[in-house]
Amino acid sequence: MTRKERYQFVLDYFSTHNPDAATELFYDSPYQLLVSVILSAQCTDKRVNMTTPAIFERYPDAASLATADFDELFPLIKSISYPNNKTKHLIGMAKMLMSAFGGEVPLTVEELVQLPGVGRKTANVITSVVDNQPNMAVDTHVFRVSARIGLTVNAKTPLAAERQLLQFIPRDQVQVAHHWLILHGRYVCVARSPKCAECGLQQACKYFAKHYGRAAAEEPKLPVVSAASRVAAAATRPSNSSPG
Repeated sequence: MTRKERYQFVLDYFSTHNPDAATELFYDSPYQLLVSVILSAQCTDKRVNMTTPAIFERYPDAASLATADFDELFPLIKSISYPNNKTKHLIGMAKMLMSAFGGEVPLTVEELVQLPGVGRKTANVITSVVDNQPNMAVDTHVFRVSARIGLTVNAKTPLAAERQLLQFIPRDQVQVAHHWLILHGRYVCVARSPKCAECGLQQACKYFAKHYGRAAAEEPKLPVVSAASRVAAAATRPSNSSPG
């Protein structure tokens, strides 16, 4: 299978099995999404979604968050990973939104990365989700899954992976492809013990061919459980279940 054929197989599969993939973060405005994405670094979306309602109730916009002090905000996010740094980043981000952008979230990568706590990945998420820009955010899931499947080759950094993915994914599919890869990494192609037996990408996956042999990809496999199905199943779990 050529690299172009591999990309086509993967994109066709996800288009069929999870056509409406979207972020799992809960938000009602670009400001809320920006706060959520900053908090989500090295933390589960589920934990972030449990945390942000209290933040948004007390600080509904950038103007109110800009007036917060550390001791007020920290208790609201102390259950999130790296709460000290993220508390400082959120306050600094809000202050800069007010001073430099009139309280509005800018929608260019170049402007967003000026904000405290916002790197290229976060900026790509915001511009992609809010404005449907063809920007590929490469987090740990996208980086891992792309390399395992063989969509990226010898990409040593997220930026290198981003450039390779953008080279082969059609512009009109970049925004949703970002979510396809994240959800696949979150629910199927997990970091430890990937669920290869139930993966519908066996035929195109270099990792599967290496560990199970190419012939295995042609054999009957277990019914595929798509990322969309797993998301739906997760939504039915009791709200007091531990974060995944």
